[in-house]
Amino acid sequence: MVSMALKAMRKQTTEDPELADRFDRVLGETVEAMDESGLRYVFIGGIASGGLGRPRSTHDIDIFVMPEDAELALRALAKKNFRTERTDPTWLYKAFKEDILVDVIFKSKGEIYLDQEMYGRSITAPFHNRQLRLVAPEDLLIIKAVAHSELTPGHWHDATALLSHAKLDWPYLILRARRAPRRVLSLLLYAQSNDIWVPNYVIHELYEVVFGERERIAPPRAAPLAARPSPQNPYTTAHLRSLLAEDPRTHELDIEIEYAENRLLLRGEVPYAERRQAIEKIVQEYVPGCRIENQIRVTFHNEPTEAEALK
Repeated sequence: MVSMALKAMRKQTTEDPELADRFDRVLGETVEAMDESGLRYVFIGGIASGGLGRPRSTHDIDIFVMPEDAELALRALAKKNFRTERTDPTWLYKAFKEDILVDVIFKSKGEIYLDQEMYGRSITAPFHNRQLRLVAPEDLLIIKAVAHSELTPGHWHDATALLSHAKLDWPYLILRARRAPRRVLSLLLYAQSNDIWVPNYVIHELYEVVFGERERIAPPRAAPLAARPSPQNPYTTAHLRSLLAEDPRTHELDIEIEYAENRLLLRGEVPYAERRQAIEKIVQEYVPGCRIENQIRVTFHNEPTEAEALK
């Protein structure tokens, strides 16, 4: 059996030993800077593609952080004597050391951000004999599919390679694909045309999202009727958050859903009592028979009784 260390060594950055050593040294300092900062981050780009998909070369380091942490991430690298620049305040900062580039990315193409759900699904995997925190393969596939363009065709092939090499959680991919369902559907159809296995129900689900009558992503229809969503399953709460965000009765993005002590707890704030009731109804429809504790607060925003005088 081939050891994990040997598999990792096969994914070297370059055949130039000096450049490989320099890359690994800067990669190690990047990890130290980010870990010492305590910030939430994941590796994306070539490192994640090489760690999760096909063996490939990369000469730079891409880290994905939350927008509110971008400045702190740059400062953390500066403390390790990286030269830094605020390249584009809307999505990208850069750091340099020993002629190795570190991209600090806080918004990917298609308005994709590192959110709590993505960070919670990140995995630790070997790369260059290090254990690195990589973005989940499903999220990397979506990022790559959306970033693909005529000038960067490698993104498409990286995403296709993930379908061949990574073990994917298909329901989670369907859920996250709401960010770019047409692009992801195109990628999956392309993969099937190349005899790369993709479950047909995934194709059907995304097709219905894009072209069907339903306006929201539902759980895979391939599941038997007896296998109703379990409230203690984390995927159930993830689906519910998606439903509440996309259902025209609610369109609520910030409702917290937690399973505890044999019940689903709903927390947050809404402007109307009707909205609060609609949220509970949608949850009950999705998880019938489950005990629900609705702790959502209603905040009425009353109109001022008198016109404000402008001075």
